[in-house]
Amino acid sequence: MRGVMKTLKNFTKLGNRAKAAGLSLALCLAGAGLTPAQAQNRIDEPRLDPIFGQKVPQDRDMPLITNDDEFDDYDQGWSPLNGLVGVLTFLTPDTTDLSLGLGPEYKPDYFGSDDYQLGVDPQVYVKFRNFVFLDDDGADFALFGFSGFSFGPSLRIAGSRNEDENEALEGLGDVGTTFEFGGFAATTFLNRYSVRFKIRRGISSGHRGLIVDAYSTAVLFRSKPFSASISAQTSWIGDNYADTYFSIDPVQALNSGLPQFEAGRGFRDVGASLNGYFNVRKRWSLNPYVSYRYALGDVAASPIVSQEGDRNQFRAGFHLMREFEFKMF
Repeated sequence: MRGVMKTLKNFTKLGNRAKAAGLSLALCLAGAGLTPAQAQNRIDEPRLDPIFGQKVPQDRDMPLITNDDEFDDYDQGWSPLNGLVGVLTFLTPDTTDLSLGLGPEYKPDYFGSDDYQLGVDPQVYVKFRNFVFLDDDGADFALFGFSGFSFGPSLRIAGSRNEDENEALEGLGDVGTTFEFGGFAATTFLNRYSVRFKIRRGISSGHRGLIVDAYSTAVLFRSKPFSASISAQTSWIGDNYADTYFSIDPVQALNSGLPQFEAGRGFRDVGASLNGYFNVRKRWSLNPYVSYRYALGDVAASPIVSQEGDRNQFRAGFHLMREFEFKMF
């Protein structure tokens, strides 16, 4: 009996010592500004990005955020997505998932026209976890990516061209809205430069041709209130694309009074653009832009350009954008 009582006393002493050690540890952590759970978080392994495999540091000391407006109080750094490189990718805060905007745009009646019109232009920018990227050049899906490179399918809806848009098009008939599908490859480097290639083919309605676009973008400067970038661009088109938009067959020549012309494959244009980003207030921005394109080859020689239009093409405008952020994961 005496041995049993002695054993119980020893267990009691060990329990008291464990409590004292736990209390001392808690006091030390409190003095360091950490709770036990936070201390464990400090030594946890970083999370891996499910798309590109990059380690993403975990900062779990951030207070719990319960509504969208509370995100406005945090610094929204400007850094490009990995391999998804549209103009707004560089200039929009990397925490932005969706931007909706509207603004005036001064542009030609059709590509190659010398008549310009002022209209209202909507803008949509979507980015989701370095996987989906959408802007006015279409949607890209980065199914594959490594070392700053991204690859995947790309799609775009090309607007229609109606003969009643300009006198130069009368008698040529309408070109319907086209759904284009293909693929893209893109990369960024030095956190400032990007290159992107897209190859797409029209698969419904308007044209059934091939178009290849190449873009390069460089950030001129980046700051919290204002950022700017410059881009260079060129497009190559196939026979079907050139024939749909720039050829004039015998019937069209009879109806329009323009000479017959057969346009073939080749480079359509080369150009550049300047884009800005003004942070006007929390989650609101102003995005001015100006672009220039120079028509090449058979496109410039087509009567709707050489006789009725101009190979020099300008476009300018701005969008007032509202940014949204969705914390779904």
